[in-house]
Amino acid sequence: MDPFNGTPHSLTRYDDDLNALRTLLMNMGGVAEQHFADAMAYLLDGDASRGVRAIKQDYEINQLETTIDELAIQIIARYSPTAIDLRGIMSIVKAITDLERIGDKSEKLARIAEEIGPVLRTTAFPDHLRVMGRIVGGMLHDALDAFVRLDSVAAEEIIRRDTHVNQEYNAVHEVLLKFMTENPHSADTSLRMLSCMRAIERIGDHCTNIAEYVIFQKKGSDVRHSNIAGDKQRTQI
Repeated sequence: MDPFNGTPHSLTRYDDDLNALRTLLMNMGGVAEQHFADAMAYLLDGDASRGVRAIKQDYEINQLETTIDELAIQIIARYSPTAIDLRGIMSIVKAITDLERIGDKSEKLARIAEEIGPVLRTTAFPDHLRVMGRIVGGMLHDALDAFVRLDSVAAEEIIRRDTHVNQEYNAVHEVLLKFMTENPHSADTSLRMLSCMRAIERIGDHCTNIAEYVIFQKKGSDVRHSNIAGDKQRTQI
């Protein structure tokens, strides 16, 4: 049934279900933001209480992903939405996948902090990672805000910001190469550091994806393979 040709009662329920879906997405986004912030606090500052919370939060993110998936399927089956509503629902389904992966990367950062946090904080890495984390954390917050407001202009600006993340990644990569040269017997620490760098950089990529879904909702344009970011700097391996 086309929801726009239904009874007032069914239309009200349809709107309620759509609003519930958006609310669940923002709840999941808020948890993902906190998850990443807690993981970085544990990694860079040794805040163990936030580290424990970061590791536990991944379960909450996974539960929200399942709940949102189920509600989205119910809405599509019950109302057969079309046009912008369907784009909105599909964008939410895609966005929660990125949020779930942000949760996975945040948990990974927290577990690395458990393993090598004290050693890491004696090196030059924390200052560099803090800069990366600050950029990525801002991207995540702003991407979620743009998603709520359907602000495609803000979304395009967020996509361009990913170039700064890649620049910082490459700067940290140079620090890592120097550390490996000066500490040839610290291969395990070096590999953990590389994992941290990649995790933060990948979270930036997921934020970019969420921003792209905003443009898809607003304009109906798939910009995943466009060149909004211009000559984007590539990361080192």
